[in-house]
Amino acid sequence: MLKRALLFVHKWLGIMLTLLFLMWFVSGLVLYYVPFPSLTTSERLNGLPPLSLPAGCCLTAQDAGKRAGLAFTEARLGMHLGLPVWRVLVPAAAKTAGDEAVQSGPRWQALDAVTGELRQALSSAQAEALAQSFSGQGVQQSNVVEADQWSTAQSLNAHRPLLHMTMAGSEGLELYVSPSSGEVLRDTRRSERFWNWLGAIPHWFYFSQLRNGSEPRRSLVIWASSLGVVAVLSGLLLGVWQLFLNPSRWIPYRSFWRRWHHIAGLVAGLVTFTWILSGLLSVNPWHLFSSRAAPASERASWLGAASSATLNPAAALKVALAVSPALHVKEIDLLRVGGQTWYRMRGTAAQLVLRADGDTTSGNAAAMLPDALLESTLLTLRKDVGVPQLLKMQSYDELYYSREYADDSNKKFNKPLPVWRARWPDGLAVYADPASGRVLMRQDDSNRWQRVLYNGLHSFDFDFFMQRPQLRGAVIVLLSILGIALCMTSCVMAWRALAPSRRSGPR
Repeated sequence: MLKRALLFVHKWLGIMLTLLFLMWFVSGLVLYYVPFPSLTTSERLNGLPPLSLPAGCCLTAQDAGKRAGLAFTEARLGMHLGLPVWRVLVPAAAKTAGDEAVQSGPRWQALDAVTGELRQALSSAQAEALAQSFSGQGVQQSNVVEADQWSTAQSLNAHRPLLHMTMAGSEGLELYVSPSSGEVLRDTRRSERFWNWLGAIPHWFYFSQLRNGSEPRRSLVIWASSLGVVAVLSGLLLGVWQLFLNPSRWIPYRSFWRRWHHIAGLVAGLVTFTWILSGLLSVNPWHLFSSRAAPASERASWLGAASSATLNPAAALKVALAVSPALHVKEIDLLRVGGQTWYRMRGTAAQLVLRADGDTTSGNAAAMLPDALLESTLLTLRKDVGVPQLLKMQSYDELYYSREYADDSNKKFNKPLPVWRARWPDGLAVYADPASGRVLMRQDDSNRWQRVLYNGLHSFDFDFFMQRPQLRGAVIVLLSILGIALCMTSCVMAWRALAPSRRSGPR
């Protein structure tokens, strides 16, 4: 009776899902080699013009914000139409639309670094000139988009609507420009778009119609993956049942397709099960895993007491260039950590940080924030929990790791080193970057399970494989091919089950 139930469930779920399984295997293989398009840090910095600040030219970010009447949470100094501007992230605020109050989200704005005036949104002509300067190619076509297939990421919400530029080069480059902050946010190329239609988009259900609302896509992933888990698990049980309870004939089928479906299921069934299960866990179904976001108290503790920059940005740039003449600064980030304010001078291949609220001598310039500052800030981050164990990591560990071991910031999955790790008695671990002054990752015991059951099982991101990238790639390709073979036998059997008149030959 149980075997009949398993056969019924496996047959009909297999018929329903076999094409979906085949799509997942093929698209996953493509996705492994062609990730979803994004503008990497190196690409963005390379496209920016050099920072040019005449002596004493600029206001600090706080002074510019006061003159514009804007509070902000982040600030970056760069060039905008040939003039220096502070790009500031203005937090969400209530606005009035007619007789109704409308809550708007955070938004990036550009403030003139000399006068503090709010810069107007880019016109189409200005955006085209920016795109041409960034890429070195002419603009064929431009249009305004709220969100399309390649620009639905939540990180772009603070810039919408976007200006979409189609460039004239042979590679089919397209750029997305923020009219409010005056910067290029994303780039895609024809080859990326083509392969993503075969890879990331079907694999992740990344169709723009689904991504505009996160819940429909999440529900689709949960239902499809849950049914897939049941389908594969029932097949595994049937396969093992046949092996151990019918020793006289381990493979009872004479039909070519049934026989090879049975064999392929025994070989590839387990990895098919783990891949679909881990895919299900990628969307954190039923909130099995806790959020990785830090509570407001930890964010406030990391920032520390209110502190403002007093060092003129032009003077800071002069100090940085005196210390490192070849730096070629493109941008200055405003950092606040543990009650101190720093400037982060960013070039294409290197950086310097400089204390912005104290001594302006070159002795303060360094590649990273001082160890003492990171230590003291982490020690007081969660006073109510206890004293954490601190370690300045020069290599990755089981939670903080990179899929790209090469030291290349242009790699999409690169994570910086060194990094400070604080681990508290309750199991929570926080990883802080001394180069950017940011908390990069926050992991508790729940997230550790997620790291194994999702990242590990789905991408083979275990240290053994990460240290052997060629072996990891070979294993993923081989298992994907076996999964594709299993799905192809399933497709044939599903077709024959739905068209019984076409069946022929013995079972």
